[in-house]
Amino acid sequence: MIACDNNSKAVNPLAQGTPAVLKRALVPLVALVIVLGTTAWRSADRPQPLGGRLVIVKMVELSATSYRFQPATATVNPGDTVRFVQTSAMPHNVEFTKTPAGAQLGSAKLGPFLTTSGQTYDVVIDARFPGGQYRYMCTPHFALGMLGVIVVAASK
Repeated sequence: MIACDNNSKAVNPLAQGTPAVLKRALVPLVALVIVLGTTAWRSADRPQPLGGRLVIVKMVELSATSYRFQPATATVNPGDTVRFVQTSAMPHNVEFTKTPAGAQLGSAKLGPFLTTSGQTYDVVIDARFPGGQYRYMCTPHFALGMLGVIVVAASK
């Protein structure tokens, strides 16, 4: 539909609002692309389980001055995945502090801070983790008892 203004010129009503229409259409589309791209990147960056067991270690708040990993000790085999699960309101992470000779943890040595209940951090027990004991802590809460051990069985 073409309308005429006071000077009898043809005016296309769609042309008048084109930037606003495009903005309304493009902003949600761009946001969706960013979210999907970020999710795909996070999934690609996350270690993938090797088909072993899934071992759950919860990050818990016992009181305002007492935090723990439960269980405090987990025994795993090569190929298993240790999933740290945030269950409290305080931020927690996993930092490996003592490892067996030959361990090359790389980026797994210091995990991200989990700030929301339900967030997880997976550690795949792969070739970086030779058999032995791996001591770890929550960096901000180690003095309050948030310490743990992963015992990796020797490869056969």
